[in-house]
Order: sequence, then structure tokens, then C-alpha cells
Amino acid sequence: MLLTIIFINTLFIMALYALTLAFYILLKPVEPANFVLRKSGPDNKEMPLVSVLVPARNEETKIGRCIESLLAQDYPNFELIVIDDRSTDSTGEIIARLAERDPRIKFVKGKDAPSGWIGKCNALAHAVGYASGDWFVFTDADTYHHKNSIADAVKHGIDHKIDLMSFVPNQELGSAPEKLIMPVLLSSFLIGDPFHSVNDPRAQRAYAYGQYILCRRSSYLAVGGHRSVRDEIVEDHALARVFKEKGFKIEVADGKSLYKVRMYTDLESLWQGWTKNLYSFIDSKPHYLVLLLSMMNTVIIAPWLWLAYVIWLYSTGDAPDFTWRLAALVVVQLGVMALWQKRTSEHHEGSRWYHFFMQPIGCIMVNALYLHSAYLVHSGSQVNWKGRRYVVNTHKTIEPSDADATASTPAVYKVGDVPE
Repeated sequence: MLLTIIFINTLFIMALYALTLAFYILLKPVEPANFVLRKSGPDNKEMPLVSVLVPARNEETKIGRCIESLLAQDYPNFELIVIDDRSTDSTGEIIARLAERDPRIKFVKGKDAPSGWIGKCNALAHAVGYASGDWFVFTDADTYHHKNSIADAVKHGIDHKIDLMSFVPNQELGSAPEKLIMPVLLSSFLIGDPFHSVNDPRAQRAYAYGQYILCRRSSYLAVGGHRSVRDEIVEDHALARVFKEKGFKIEVADGKSLYKVRMYTDLESLWQGWTKNLYSFIDSKPHYLVLLLSMMNTVIIAPWLWLAYVIWLYSTGDAPDFTWRLAALVVVQLGVMALWQKRTSEHHEGSRWYHFFMQPIGCIMVNALYLHSAYLVHSGSQVNWKGRRYVVNTHKTIEPSDADATASTPAVYKVGDVPE
């Protein structure tokens, strides 16, 4: 009986590894832009004007690097709009200094988010009023862009006639909590859509990687922009869903050659950042939570428990005859998991081979993240992110606060108009 259970466990691990391989094999690459596009010069108006919009709240350690990388782009025709989203640190001062030095930067000061609005959606809805481009790039302050980023992304969008596209990033892992938690968490997302049905216009599935979203201005305005997802805690997925529901073409592609991102730098920010929306990634459904945690623990924790059991059997000096078959299955399980770690680490900068042995600890911590995120939703407790507090419901939206329920919504600007 035990041998059968471990055999089934082995088949399950191999099946999930196959799905991960399918994800990477089918992940669409971004082809490099041609030489003419890159070297046509800053006065070339043949290429569409691109408005790059960067919302920043309390990003004093990251915003400088992000802006510098965007200013170094080899795309000939873009503007950079950076909005300080009511930061309480020196983010605004850093943006202001860089804007004084380079006229391509438009420095926008954010306004308080009205009741029922996610702060990031409020900031971008305001910043869009300063944008003049035919294409918008929405990118986060914790990103670093290679110089080919905009050129390659825009060319891909034009060539494939896409209305909204986003790019799977290369994740930077620095601190110990990042290296423990992020590989397990990010790898678990891959089996959510292994065959990239998101890119199929006939499929219902829709999502986007919010660290880097490229979209056409006309399509963005047609769906109502970020106003249409103003209360969605996972606003990037919601925006992609709105685009697809309205009949626009969306796509996810490999952004490893375009940019990288360091989402969190310590355990506190990582914990707050993921617990605010992690449960919403699985539609805030308890049975999905049970299924996901069961799968993760079966794949990541169970092989190490079987290994400990085999070692214990041999240590008794009287191991049953079938022990060698158990050992062989456990070796296969751990071998497949090592291949899994090696494959996913191609998008995890800072990952090392010996982090494979940390996977069980990381899995336990991811369990805690999911459970805490679910508790916050079902208990009606507030989530805290960068000094803002929200109550997230099971519909993946935030509850308006009673304190400012009468607050007005942000003004809607036409692209190209400059708000007061």
C-alpha cells in the first residue's frame, strides 16, 4: 500500500513538472527590434510615441535605478511620466532631482485615493492625463529595464496586432526570505495556465503581469482604463480581463530579455505585499486553497518525508525487502524536483543550486502566506500595503471605507490634456 502511494506521488510530481516544461516551451519569445528601429535617431517621428508611466509610492531605494534604466532606452520616441503616489519617504525628492536634469521626465504629484479606489489605480488614472503617446507602458518602480526594452516590446505589439500585452519578468532575489519563498511561490503560478490559454482569444482566461504592461492608447480608453478596475485588488489581472471581455487582443510573452524586477527586499514587505492579494489569485475560494496547498505539499514536502522514512528503515538494520524500491522512487522524485528547480531558476536571478535543499522551508512559509491571506479576506481584516489599508472581500475587490464614503472620484482626463 505504501509503495503504491509513493508511486502515485512520483507520477504526480512528474506530471506537474511536465506542465512546467510546457509553460516554458510555449512561452512566446520577444524578437529583437531591427537595426533601423533602434538607430533611426531621436528626431524620427515614424515610430509611435510611447508614454511610459511609473507610479511610485515609498520607493526611495528603487525609483532612481528604474528611471535611469528607462532614460537609457534606445527607442527613439518616448516620454517618461513618473507619479509620486503620496510617498512618505524621499521618493518625491529623488524624482524631482532627476526631472530637473532630464526634460524627458514629467514629474506628477499624486492625489489621495478616493474611497473604493486602489491607490495604484488612482495614481495611474491621474497620470494618464499627462500622456501623449499612441502606446502606454505601465511599469513598476521596482523594475530595471534593459536598453532594448521599449523597442522590442513595441515592435512585438505592432507586429502581432496586440491591444494589451505583458511580460514575464526575470525576478531578482537578494535576501534570504526572497530566496526561500519566491521560487516556490512563483513556480506554483506556472501550473495555473501551462498552455497559455490567456493568449487564445476564444478562451475566457485573462491576466497580465503588472510589472510591465504595454497597451494601445485607443484600446485603453475604450475600456475605461484603470477606472474600470479601480476597486480590484489584483488590478493587472482585472485590466486584462476587461480588455478581453471587450473583444481586444491580449497576450503574455517572455520578458526575460526586456527587464527584471525585485519585488521585495525583506520579509516584512514580502509578507505584506503577498498577503494583500495572494488569496485573490485563486479567486478567494476555500476549495481552491485546499487543492493548491495539497498539491504544493505533495510535490515539495512529501519527497523529503519519504526520504527520511527510507533512511529510518535502513538505520534500523532490518529494512523490509521493498525498501530499495521505495528508495528508487524517492530518488526519482527528488531528481525531478531538482530539474524543476533548475528550469524555473532561469527566471530567478540570484537562485543557486543549493537552494534546492531550502524548498521544504519555503513551502511551509508559502503555506502560511496563503492561509494568512485567506484569513484576512474571510475575517474582514484590513490588509496593509505601504501605509494604506484595505478590506478585501471574496469578490477580489476592496470595500469602500466609511470614513470617506462621500469622497469624489478622480477626474477623467483626455489623453494629452494636463490636469491642474
